[in-house]
Amino acid sequence: MNDIVIGVRMPAGLVKELKDLVPKNHFLDLSEALRSVVRAKCMQFSQPYSYELKKLREDLEKELAAKHKLDDKQKMITDLKKIIEELKQ
Repeated sequence: MNDIVIGVRMPAGLVKELKDLVPKNHFLDLSEALRSVVRAKCMQFSQPYSYELKKLREDLEKELAAKHKLDDKQKMITDLKKIIEELKQ
């Protein structure tokens, strides 16, 4: 792969926001975070339907994971209540 170095000018506040996202999104450095943003925007504009479908799929996966977590929590609460009742007897 042939890497090309480019320079980008942006407001200091935006650079700070990107730097804050680096550890939060598990990027190695600012360059990787910036490449990810550029890649996502390129896909969004070059293949808008694929981008929207990918985003919808990710959102659905997050919602399902949250629901499973809530279901597991409710089951644990129910089980604990049964144990407490059994101990009272």
